[in-house]
Formats: sequence, structure tokens, C-alpha cells
Amino acid sequence: MREERKMKEPNGYLLHGTTFSSKDAAFELLVHNREQELRFHEIWDEDAQPYYFETPYRLTIPKSVADELDSDFSDIDATDIGYVLDQTGPYGSRAFVNYYFKNKNIIALYLAGKALGVDLVKVV
Repeated sequence: MREERKMKEPNGYLLHGTTFSSKDAAFELLVHNREQELRFHEIWDEDAQPYYFETPYRLTIPKSVADELDSDFSDIDATDIGYVLDQTGPYGSRAFVNYYFKNKNIIALYLAGKALGVDLVKVV
């Protein structure tokens, strides 16, 4: 279960139903002339509220498991992932064996991310 944390500083602002990462970001997007600039500062001071963006959830995989997968399957492509998962008997360490049987989907996402060149699962 994810632990909720209170932040001391807001990581954004809410202005009339729209969120912005900062006052500068809102200014750049909303202001196009001097009249709008004057009005923006008035509205911002009166109506902008601190906003706390929720940190997105990240899937993780232990470094030892990622290293084992990387050493065995360094040259797979996206079409081979199903085959790799079927053929990857848990031949490594006991930790790998336990992780493998409980987390085949995360392993599939990790391998898919590697094959596609994107970071779908964070290595910890």
C-alpha cells in the first residue's frame, strides 16, 4: 500500500480549475499582451491556490533480478517477450526463482521496456 505524505511546499497551483506547475508557467501560457499581464497579476494574487500533484505510482524490479534478466536476454526484441517468459525457467538464484513466480507480469513489462527503449519499470 502506498504511503501518503504531506508536502510542505506545493508542487503546483490551481487557478480557475486549471493546474499549473508554477506562476511562470501560467504566465507564459495565459499572457500575450500588457493588458493581460496586469489582469493576470491581479487574478493570480486573488485566486491562485496551492496544489499538490500526486506522485505517479511506479512499478519496480530489484536490481539483482534486472541484472539476471539483462545478462540472459540482452538481445531480445518486442516479439520475443512471450517466448522468453515461457522459456525462462527460474534457473538463477533462489531470490530470482521466488521473484519470477510471483512477478511474471512485471518481468514482462521490464523486458518489453528494454526491447522498446523506454523505462516502464524502475530498477531499485
